[in-house]
This record gives sequence, structure tokens and C-alpha cells, in this order.
Amino acid sequence: MKFFKAFTSGAIRALRSIKAILLFWLMTFAVLAVFTYPLKSFINEAMGNSMITNLLDEGFNLTLFTDLGQAFSPMMSYITSGFLILLLLYFFLYNFLNGGLFDSLKTNKLSYKPGDFFRSSARLFLSYLVVMVLVILMILLAMVLVVGVPVLIQRAGGSVTEEQTWKLVSVLRIVALLVLPVFLLVADYSRTWLAANDYRKVFKSIGYGFKATFKTFLSSYFFMLIMIIVQGLFVMLVAKVLASYTPESGGGLFLLFLLSQFLFIVKLFLRAVRYGGVTALYRL
Repeated sequence: MKFFKAFTSGAIRALRSIKAILLFWLMTFAVLAVFTYPLKSFINEAMGNSMITNLLDEGFNLTLFTDLGQAFSPMMSYITSGFLILLLLYFFLYNFLNGGLFDSLKTNKLSYKPGDFFRSSARLFLSYLVVMVLVILMILLAMVLVVGVPVLIQRAGGSVTEEQTWKLVSVLRIVALLVLPVFLLVADYSRTWLAANDYRKVFKSIGYGFKATFKTFLSSYFFMLIMIIVQGLFVMLVAKVLASYTPESGGGLFLLFLLSQFLFIVKLFLRAVRYGGVTALYRL
């Protein structure tokens, strides 16, 4: 019963938090634009609008970039440093905006105001950041124990073929996928607990995350596992759709932009369903 309640309540809460989802998208889009617009201008100056469009219509060509001459080195330097900065900014922004999203899902009202969203984001930012860092470290440690240690033991045991190693890694990847929902549940329950309480005790929230995860383990685990699979399949579908779409004009590029942004909002909605489902389980 709780399993189905998580899906239905999660979807309802996500629909009622559409303002928060759109704010999440708008802020993310603004940060990405800071990086992508200067890069677009740089590439246009190096190669020209018409030339790059014609060449990319025929597929990705590595020589397109290696033949840039003196412009190649600064462009790659810009991409590398810019991409690292972008990842760092997105990590902090992600944790900041999650505070408002969790609070909106907890409130569960269509009348939720943008001011409340940003106040909750600011209030919960540091706590959510610490929770995320701790959970990431837990996941990395678990992956080393689940995947790394068995492979090392197999390697140390004697002559092992590449095929045997690949088979072992394939099995361990499935095991790792089955372990991952536990840590995601701990993270989501911890953030839900923090959003529902005025005080910010991170380690107490982590403890509650583990307690809540194993208290309703079957319903929580299978809900999270299905959400991971659904989100993974959606990402694969998006990659396939965008890769198969070849714009032939400026209008086609604009439609591609609109499509990509719509798909990103759908991705955010699926994430909100996951958070909302965990919030519903927290309330049960």
C-alpha cells in the first residue's frame, strides 16, 4: 500500500510544485547560459556560422576542431576550465535549489510562493551540501567495496582472463545498481527531515535517513529502484532523440533548443516525483 502511495502522492506533490520546478529550471538555465554563450561566440569567431553548420550537418568531425590552428589551444583551455567551473557551480546550485524544492514538496500547495522557495533554499543550503558530500563519500566507499575489492581479489588469485574479469565486473555493476537506492534513500530522507524541522543537525538527519530507509525498507527500496530505472531510461531516450535530430536551419536549431529545454523540465519533474514520493513516505 505504501509503495503505491509513494508514486501517487509523489506525482501529485510534483504537480503542485510546478512553480518550484520551473524556478529550478530557470536558475539552472541561467547558469548554463553563462558558460555556453561565450563558447558559442568564440567558436563562431574561429570558424564562422555557415562553415560550422555545414560541417556539423555531415556528423561530428574531429578535424573540424584540430584544424583551428592557433585558436584550438585557447578554445580547449576555455572548454576544460569552463567545464570544471560549470560542474562546481552546478553542484552548489543543485544543493541550493533542492532546499526550495523539498520545502515546496513538503508544503504540497499550488499557492507556494517563489519567495518561500528561495528562503528555504538559503536556509537549507549548508545542511544539504554537507548531506550530499557525506552521501557521495558513502557511495564511493560502497562502490570500492562492492566492485573494486572483488576485482582485486580475483586478480591476486592467479591467472585470470580478460573475459572472466569482464563477466565479474558485469555482475558487480548489477550489484552496485541494487545497492545505490539505499544511499539515495538515506540522502532523500535526510533532506526531507531537514526541510520538516527548523533546526539543522546534519548528522542527526543522516541517522534519521538510515532509520527511515530500513523502517519501511521494501516499499522505500522498490520505489527508489523503479524511479532510478525510469530516470535512467528517460536519459537514454533523450540522448537518442537529440542525437537523431539534425537541424537544417535557424528555425530547426530553435526547435531543438525548445525540445531540449522541455525534456529537461520533464527530467526535473521526474526528480520531483522521486523527492515527493519519499516525502510522502516520511509523512506515513
